[in-house]
This record gives sequence, structure tokens and C-alpha cells, in this order.
Amino acid sequence: MSWIVTNMEWVLIVCGALTATMLFPMVAPRLAFRRMFGEVAEGPLGELLTRNWGQMIFATGLLLIYAAYHEEARLPILAFASFTKLTFATLVLSSGGRYARKLAMPIALGDLSMVGLFVWYLLASS
Repeated sequence: MSWIVTNMEWVLIVCGALTATMLFPMVAPRLAFRRMFGEVAEGPLGELLTRNWGQMIFATGLLLIYAAYHEEARLPILAFASFTKLTFATLVLSSGGRYARKLAMPIALGDLSMVGLFVWYLLASS
């Protein structure tokens, strides 16, 4: 049995916990955006969208932790999480270097690493 299949519960718990730290934009939207992007989404609408974005990422983290204990739910959860993480990473990486020296870049690279682990698991377990 492959290492990834044997250890997927721990991989999902760690990835889920790291993803769930993105509750930060929901709690402190201006500070979170300034730290991640060096910019702030201004006004009430920017704050509302930032808080909602943080909540959705936090929920994705909780789903990954749930998938650690419910193998029957892994495929749809891994597909959803991979799609959202790939989308964020693609947007950051295609920004023309605008966020190269911001916290958004290591987050994007971390997301790509997680997607790599998820794909490895899906290939090894099929």
C-alpha cells in the first residue's frame, strides 16, 4: 500500500487545519487582506466579500478534516477543495508577479502542494 493511502487521514487533518486558518479574513478582513495581498478591498462591500471568502475557505478546511474520518466522502470533498485551491493558485500566479512578495504567494504554493497530495492519493487509491 502506498504511503499516501496509509497516511491520508493525517494528511487531511493537517491540510484541513491549515486551510481552516483562513477564518482570519472573516474576523479581521482589512488586516488579513493587507497581510496577504498588500492591499485592502475597500468599503462595506469589500469587507462583506472578504468575510464571506474567509468563511468559505474555513468551511473547506472543516470539510477536509471531515474527509479524514469519512472515506466515503473523500472524492467529492477532494474534488471541491482541489478546484478551489487550484483556482486561487492560478489567480495569484497569473497576477504578473504583483503578489510575488506577499503572503498570497506562499499560500498559493501551499495550496498547489495540497492539490498534489490529493491527486497522488486519488491515483494511488484507485
